[in-house]
Amino acid sequence: MANVARRAWFIGLGLIYAIFAFLIAGIRITYMHPDEYLVYFFTRRDLSFLMYVLADTDVHPPLWFSSFWAWWHLVGDSEFAGRIFSILLTMLTLSLVYQLGRKWFGAPRYGLFAIILLGVNAYFFAYALEIRPYALIMLLSAWSMWTFQRWITRRTWRSALFYALSVAAMLYVHYFLFILILAQAIYFLLARPSGRLLAQGLGAAGIAFLLWLPWLPAVISQISRLRQTGISGGNDRGLLGSGVTTVPTSLDSILGLLNNVTNGQIGLYAVILVIGIFLLWRFANFRLALIWGLGAPALSFLINTVFAIYTPRYVVYLIIGLTLALGAGLAALGSRFRWLALAAVGAISLWALPTQLPNRIPYRDLYQRVSAAAKPGDAIFFDEDDAETRFLRWQMDHYLSRDLRQNIVTNFDEAIPYRRVWFATNEAWRYSTDVQNRFAELERTHPLQTVIGDCTSAWCYLIQLMEAPPLSEPIIFGENLPFWGADVDSITRETIDVRLWWKVDQPPELDYSIGLHLLDRSGTLVAQVDRPIRDQYLNQDIQTSQLEPGRIYIDARTLELPPGLPAGEYQLALVVYQSWDSVRLTLPDGADRLILEHVQLQ
Repeated sequence: MANVARRAWFIGLGLIYAIFAFLIAGIRITYMHPDEYLVYFFTRRDLSFLMYVLADTDVHPPLWFSSFWAWWHLVGDSEFAGRIFSILLTMLTLSLVYQLGRKWFGAPRYGLFAIILLGVNAYFFAYALEIRPYALIMLLSAWSMWTFQRWITRRTWRSALFYALSVAAMLYVHYFLFILILAQAIYFLLARPSGRLLAQGLGAAGIAFLLWLPWLPAVISQISRLRQTGISGGNDRGLLGSGVTTVPTSLDSILGLLNNVTNGQIGLYAVILVIGIFLLWRFANFRLALIWGLGAPALSFLINTVFAIYTPRYVVYLIIGLTLALGAGLAALGSRFRWLALAAVGAISLWALPTQLPNRIPYRDLYQRVSAAAKPGDAIFFDEDDAETRFLRWQMDHYLSRDLRQNIVTNFDEAIPYRRVWFATNEAWRYSTDVQNRFAELERTHPLQTVIGDCTSAWCYLIQLMEAPPLSEPIIFGENLPFWGADVDSITRETIDVRLWWKVDQPPELDYSIGLHLLDRSGTLVAQVDRPIRDQYLNQDIQTSQLEPGRIYIDARTLELPPGLPAGEYQLALVVYQSWDSVRLTLPDGADRLILEHVQLQ
């Protein structure tokens, strides 16, 4: 038996480390939202300032915020470090879940099954990474249920004291955890407690209240301010709570929560739950897990009809109780089927997990991509993009390059003088004619080059590179073909990528060929690509006589270099000539070719 327990302990430890790695990898696909930024805003100064902000301007208790304040002042304010804090709390929760399953149901496999189901649950995954109190809420709810069960089983004042500590801790993290405390009280009373247990319960309640009493004046102030804000804003709902952050009790909200906590597999999870009820209903601890996972959220929906207290994240603690009940149902199956059933449920849940994750604007990825593609002197123009909001400023400060941060503009006229402008906009791109008109006006002088972002999914955020020609005044070939400069985008031993810029006021009468040539030190031609101007947007050749007046044409060319070309200095030259007799057009200085750049091949 000792060997079995030791083996299960090592398996559990391995599972916890695997989930740890899974969550670390999940940071890459998890993006910050404004409420997470507020955590950094509240904790940016000293601890006394944090207490003032929470008590006088916010509606949260202080335990999680003060612990996060200590964490980020120790390790830094990066988004990665903030999510690591939540992950570390989650690791403690998983360890406690293993012990709950093992102790409550009498065998290590119950804890292992619960850990596995949590590890592939999207609802748990999302809140385990949130830079908000929810990871600590899950940990403290598990600890509270652990102490609650120990107390009503052992019936000692010592165990009642630990339960009282857990109750006070929960209320110092999130006020709406009183729903879980209420569910515990209902379970306690339905169990017909003895007089001794009732006395201990009253004592535990008194101790918890005394521990929470120092914060009570702040709670009263917060409630009053929240109510006044709701009334003045016209969004009050119910007798108490916030109509802004909560949703009404309805069939849609109930089904939405069920969909979230089951990875969208409501039917599958319902079958497992029925199996568990059939096999384990006689066990008091299974009923306690059901109270935790189903009873508490049901109470929240019920109370929400009078007080505005429900939103899915406020009942995040339910996922621990629910997975304990589900894991117990699978673990109670016969030895031939239990592991196969677990593997099937785990695989289905893991497959469905990505579809249930929050779909947020990936500012981090977008800004990092822009920073990698930007060049010195680029500007970024935010058009109706709330660029002055603290949340977006935080994103810019952490993910935009220093050069771009120094060239942030929010006025259209300020953007025009820059050669390369990153045009950033949000949902306004879909409906604002003003945004579309400004984009079209800028594109006449700064043709679109690159699009970073998306506006076809649940979110809309675009950062589009608009680039003007390299030259402010053209170089004229012949008398009527203005050349507006060249960009050498890349040079390798195999190829040279160049963009040639053309714009005419009046198209030439004749059709000319354009030659991009590479010359060695002696002026000998070593590589060339000759053809008409090619429109990079239509990807087709345009004869010079067909050029549209006033329109900018960008001819992107790749010059293939011959194998074995010696290292050294070369000249990149541009020629314009008549294809029928090879006569070249001359420049104002009489030259028949324009040297674009000196190229050094290594």
